[in-house]
Amino acid sequence: MTSIKQLLVVCLFSACFFSCKDNSKTDVAEHTKTEYAKFVDAMRAEGISTGNILVYEDGEIIFKSSNGLRSINPTDSLDLDSQFRLASVSKQFTGMAIMKLKEAGKLDYDQKVNTILTDFPYENITVRQLLHHTSGLTDYERLMAENYVVEDSTKQYILGNDEVLKEYYRIAPELDFQPGEQWEYSNTGYLLLASIVETISGQHLRTFLKEQVFDPIGMKNTGVYNYQIESDANMPNRVFGYSKSLNQKDVISNDYHMLNAVRGDGGIYSTLDDLYKWNMALANHTIIPKAYLDEAWVTGKTNDGENTGYGFGWFLDYDPGEPRVVSHSGGWVGFATFLHNEVDDKNGYIILTNDSAEHFGSIYNNMKRLSAGETYQMPRKSVYKEMAKRIFEKDIDEAISFYNTKKTDTINYRVSESDINQLGYLLLNEDKLDAATEIFKLNMNEHPKSANVYDSYGDALLMQGDSIQALANFKKCYEMDNSLDYAKDKAEALETALKN
Repeated sequence: MTSIKQLLVVCLFSACFFSCKDNSKTDVAEHTKTEYAKFVDAMRAEGISTGNILVYEDGEIIFKSSNGLRSINPTDSLDLDSQFRLASVSKQFTGMAIMKLKEAGKLDYDQKVNTILTDFPYENITVRQLLHHTSGLTDYERLMAENYVVEDSTKQYILGNDEVLKEYYRIAPELDFQPGEQWEYSNTGYLLLASIVETISGQHLRTFLKEQVFDPIGMKNTGVYNYQIESDANMPNRVFGYSKSLNQKDVISNDYHMLNAVRGDGGIYSTLDDLYKWNMALANHTIIPKAYLDEAWVTGKTNDGENTGYGFGWFLDYDPGEPRVVSHSGGWVGFATFLHNEVDDKNGYIILTNDSAEHFGSIYNNMKRLSAGETYQMPRKSVYKEMAKRIFEKDIDEAISFYNTKKTDTINYRVSESDINQLGYLLLNEDKLDAATEIFKLNMNEHPKSANVYDSYGDALLMQGDSIQALANFKKCYEMDNSLDYAKDKAEALETALKN
């Protein structure tokens, strides 16, 4: 009888223990969810878009929110099903496509690229070096900007991999460094990886990923988008990038770029729920065997053995023996994105924004803080944006007066030489030459020991036609810092012009 009583007590104790434990876990999750909601609500109250956010712990979603504009013409709000351009977050999917080819026995990571892409003009670059950003290939965006000539300047071109590689192979630029010698983030490398997938599989990357990755794990709202400028009836939840005008009132489109059809380094659109499915498929090894992911999440190395901290499309943030954390950010036109995946603990978060990274840094930092159990911090206001608002609403005197009253309030306002310098050039772009000149002069007076402020002031003076004073400022800039060759070049060119 005593034994039965003892057993009953043990059972009751156990039931209470596990019930209390579950309730405690639920309470913590609810508290955490509340803190995320407070942060988003506080940002919304200040008129700040936080885009779409998802947080999960122990594999379970604990928070989702949607706050911002999906499009500005017509004006439409984001919702939880909105499909964002992922930008460089796309690279991990390209890495997975290569891994799927490896799994099928169709390529080797150490295979030379020119054995697959026969027009590839470099001899000793491997697939692994493309994955790890150690190839030495120069940036295709810069090459296209400097060399590609449009036939019709009134037309908006949309170029993809074929057009870019045709130009790249024609020019065959020198490598930035010998393969494996350095780590340098390379969009070119991932464009080429996409072309490798297409060459070996005989399928467009869009089709390959749909069949091999997206459909198997239920990512029904994800794909390599065939970009078009206008709204697309086949993609009604597509998000458009935008930015705030300098006057801090109007919004303008920031969605189009000539290279918007390039795939491999970007080009994928997706949703919060699909990206959660992706992170969980990785954590649970349901998309590819664990051995392939283990290799993908080992840091690349340079030829001298230095760790790069980058795997096959992921940044790696862990030491050997510690729980693995893989992540990636993305930024292109109006989009700024981040995918954080604690693959061993099954925790993570997703950030998708489309307002030209207006407050992305603050959102990201607060997601880190909240996930670590800390309290959120509201972003400081930008002095230069507040000044710009006053210039457009009233005049430059009002803006400078505001600056003088707020420049020491570093708790509530963000003040820096570079921000004020940026304001000056933005005003030049708006044809507000007098205001820009006064802003540069203000920056020069505030930072008299900085060489660059004299160069900027010189630019404004030159545009106003004061060549003599512009020359004096260019010279002073270079005298203060002889590493600033741009000031020297401006001074020499201006002196030559004045003599003629």
